[in-house]
Amino acid sequence: MIPLLENKEMKYWTGTMALLALATMEANAQIRIPQESFSWKYYRPSNTGIQGDWCDALWIAPNGNPWIGGYDPSFEEGGISQFIQAENRWFNVSNVDYPVIGHPEKTGITRVGDIDIDASSGMWMATGRGGLYYNPTIGPSSLRRFGDDNSPIPGGWNKGVEVAPDGSVWFSSYSTIWGGGGMAKYTPSTNQWQVWTTEGYGGGELAIQPQPGGGYFVWTMSNTDSARYSSTTGLWTVLPRVNGNPAYFPGKNLTDSAGNTWMYKWTNATLNEYKLDLRRPNGTWANIPDAPFDVPFNNAKCTRALGPNQAIFLDGGGTAYRFDGSTWNNLGTWNATVYSEDIDIDSGGNIWACGAQGAAKRDATTGIWQRYRITNTSQYDMFNNDLTIDPAGGIYACANAGTGYGGMVRFDGTRWIGFNNYEYGLGHPWPFPTDNSTKVYVRPSNGQVVVNPMFNGLHNFDGSSWFNYNAPSDTTYDVIEDSLGRLWISYYGGLAVRNGSTWTNVSPEIGIKLQRDPILPGTIWIMSSQGIMRTDGTNFYTRTFDDFPELDAQSDSFKGFAVQSNGVVWIGANTINLPNQSSLIRLDTNTGSYRAFRKADGWPFPGEYLMPLAATPDGKVWMQYDSDYLTALRGLCWFDGKKVGKFPAPPFGDPQWGGLPHAAITDLEVKVIRGGYQLWMSCASRGIAVLTVTKRPGER
Repeated sequence: MIPLLENKEMKYWTGTMALLALATMEANAQIRIPQESFSWKYYRPSNTGIQGDWCDALWIAPNGNPWIGGYDPSFEEGGISQFIQAENRWFNVSNVDYPVIGHPEKTGITRVGDIDIDASSGMWMATGRGGLYYNPTIGPSSLRRFGDDNSPIPGGWNKGVEVAPDGSVWFSSYSTIWGGGGMAKYTPSTNQWQVWTTEGYGGGELAIQPQPGGGYFVWTMSNTDSARYSSTTGLWTVLPRVNGNPAYFPGKNLTDSAGNTWMYKWTNATLNEYKLDLRRPNGTWANIPDAPFDVPFNNAKCTRALGPNQAIFLDGGGTAYRFDGSTWNNLGTWNATVYSEDIDIDSGGNIWACGAQGAAKRDATTGIWQRYRITNTSQYDMFNNDLTIDPAGGIYACANAGTGYGGMVRFDGTRWIGFNNYEYGLGHPWPFPTDNSTKVYVRPSNGQVVVNPMFNGLHNFDGSSWFNYNAPSDTTYDVIEDSLGRLWISYYGGLAVRNGSTWTNVSPEIGIKLQRDPILPGTIWIMSSQGIMRTDGTNFYTRTFDDFPELDAQSDSFKGFAVQSNGVVWIGANTINLPNQSSLIRLDTNTGSYRAFRKADGWPFPGEYLMPLAATPDGKVWMQYDSDYLTALRGLCWFDGKKVGKFPAPPFGDPQWGGLPHAAITDLEVKVIRGGYQLWMSCASRGIAVLTVTKRPGER
């Protein structure tokens, strides 16, 4: 009887067997059972780099590094990330890794729309479902979410957040199908809330302005009119739509260091005409010169107030402007978009802007805008076709971010480098007429990457230039290099090997997966649906269904294999919808003997179907397991010849934290590390997942 173990508990025996084992250990202290630890990490567009091509808020920290709110609207994943410019790396705080931010099923919960800072540099954020708090000094443990399920805050879409001089935090939200709108005041020191939900206040931008004689004003909208709250009286005042009154508020961060607040004022309310201006605390207007972008359908989109009477703006076309107190200056276009969302400036005069398609930095010296997007900062695909590990431990993966936005991506352990036509000088161009790749492989002999751009042949990248292998097919099913440095491919025409510059067809056998033999020189393995073969190009070792009477040659197919360093090969075979025919075959190529584990005979494995994926140095064989529709038993499991462990996947692909994120594993690669190894997996719709397996310190 082989016990089935749950890895999260790591119990090696149960019941009587556990007691017997414990007694044996007590009797002989020299006997120790190796203990393993398992940990998961994920790499997706929403928790690497800028964390999404939709970025609605930013704040530049005192050290000059920007915090940017980014999210993936399709998967509702994201949060905030900081770009550590001196190290060219991103620090990520995403709901992929920190569930406190919110569940992806709740639309808008990761979408940070505004950021303001309190006296301790804590970041208060408005989101699509309430608010979020994060203190960079403390780190992710400081994360706190405020929603209508755990606080009095209205649960609708939050447009703005402002921290008042008394330390209170103000939120402005509008109603949605999942929550109401209104204004909310939160006092962290007392944990007290004051909420206005029926008066029509809120739903627009927020501004806080010093009040003459002490206290402060809170500016927002009351339906289509501007409204103002006085902290000294505790009363709201609605300013009607008449000439000279505030019309609306052009973005966030509107009050300058002198207490003046940028607003649009009505110049002809009857004709719906207004003008950008500064309103002083006493209610008078500065009457600034007309903004060059204030023409019909192109007003100020984003504002960042600076020193007295100064500010930077983004207009409705993505162009930045600076007003220095008397003159308007055009600073160029960060991105030609109507969806600019925020702007900020550091102490050196460098400007950051963000919105649709990421963010950009304008260098104060050169005036050049540098773009930052998922295509040049992130692992930018949720459906990576294939991945591979280079000799330095780096990872290459096929990647596609959308029509026209793709190629492949490399991870050097710290940063992601894009191969595509939207890398903006921070990656490598993609010189192929396709936005994706189907296979990627790094040659162990020279560390160069071999890639099959979709339907565009096989090519080699040496770090600076591309070389066409002139493979016999535009599509390569798999590629491997043997221990002699020869390149092998499987394709529609069979199996071929490259000698010098010539391809030689070795066999008509067509297989989707190739593996290098870990012992025999110049030898590889290939598996087709009906057979498995080992060859060095001259000698052949073949097994078909005829060699395994337990299998049904009329319906069964081989589904995955793994080669161990002792000459043992593990093969999965099954027929969908006939689970009792499922088999796992242990073939010993040294003796020719084999053992078949059968589902019909009560095998010890989870699920109804097995697909071996890889063998690891600790003697484990890692397999994907699955079951028929609605049975919902699927995931990743291992077998060491005696014990079985499993990592179930979400039954129906729903989001989860921890464990295997999705049952569909399109590729698995083993990376040996100090004290253990990692399994790098491409998981359909969930990007790349990494399982780290290590022995606990002191064990052997």
